[in-house]
Amino acid sequence: NRAASKLLQANITSFEATLLRRATASSSSSSSGVLRRALSSKNVTAAAADRRLAGRRRFFKNVGIAPSIAPVKPDKNNKATNGDNTVQSPISAGVDGTQSATGVNTSIKDSSMWTLRLNPNKDNDNNKEEWYSVTLDGRAIRTPLGLPFALPSPALALAVASEWDSQKTYLQPAQMPIMTLCCTAIDQVASDPTAHQTDIIRYLRNDTSCYWVDPTEDRVLNRQQAQAWEKLHKTVSSELLGLPDDLGPAQAVGGSDALLISRKSDGNKMSGLPHPPLLVEKAKKWIDSLDAWTLTALYSACAESKSFFIAAAMIFEATQHAKGECKVATRDPKWAVQAARVEEEFNIEMWGLVEGGHDYDRLNSSIQMHAASFVAQNVAASFHLDGR
Repeated sequence: NRAASKLLQANITSFEATLLRRATASSSSSSSGVLRRALSSKNVTAAAADRRLAGRRRFFKNVGIAPSIAPVKPDKNNKATNGDNTVQSPISAGVDGTQSATGVNTSIKDSSMWTLRLNPNKDNDNNKEEWYSVTLDGRAIRTPLGLPFALPSPALALAVASEWDSQKTYLQPAQMPIMTLCCTAIDQVASDPTAHQTDIIRYLRNDTSCYWVDPTEDRVLNRQQAQAWEKLHKTVSSELLGLPDDLGPAQAVGGSDALLISRKSDGNKMSGLPHPPLLVEKAKKWIDSLDAWTLTALYSACAESKSFFIAAAMIFEATQHAKGECKVATRDPKWAVQAARVEEEFNIEMWGLVEGGHDYDRLNSSIQMHAASFVAQNVAASFHLDGR
């Protein structure tokens, strides 16, 4: 039992190590029973349990990229033809290697739509199908659902390869934001984008950039909001959604105004800000038109900024820049981070910074925004240059 414990401890996560240490403190028979029950819970599949034990330590020496084929229809077992020389991803689809998370797809519902969302112009005659995979010791990696990890951009593949190569002793998915976005696009969003599309509209109805402080209560914060969000709503409403200049989102000024207009009423059937129906309709139409990669990037930016307008402005500019239609970057990730953190930075100025809290929030916000913009820009550039 001691030898077995040492062997397991070399590869298990910190949580499982704690379980094992507690178990070995009791009798040998009870210790094996505790560990067995922990890893064979009804919520943990055998494959997930294996990844939790053996997938966290770096198991490869060399990382690279290689040409790949475009996504093809997977079979009923989520397998797609991409060669047998592959390695399963050690990153599980759920946070803890289980299927406990809500809204997580564990199978491809419509293989034709899955392919189309990843490669929207797959039937285009100009489609060169220049796709790339990331390799570990010469073997192409797969997604958590076992699908081929095929990317439409060499820059995107190089970025993911760099993330893998930066893992030293143990794999830390939290330090692989671009890999995470790409896996989400392939496994989740391309399979069924409904949940992500619905959540983005929820961010629109409760957009943080539409809640302004009353200038009579705090002129400094109101001025900072104006500086960060200047012309934001007009840019998204007119340039992206194609709305008239005089039609914009609903805005609340002050706490009492926010509570009053955002609650459910006869004129506002859903909780949240009562935006003009045409604006919501146009936003839904644009969101529905996005491919899986861009939709994933938009959702990530919305979740980080708590704002549809901030995320949409950044993603829209990234895609326009990739197509050569945007010469000057004004809504870049750095701007998005500042726009999303106006109130929090104001509180830091007033009350001070909490080390290990505010500084980590700043860093995480910057990482997520830059990753989302990078994915959207490189996918747009690849599809545009290849005629896709």
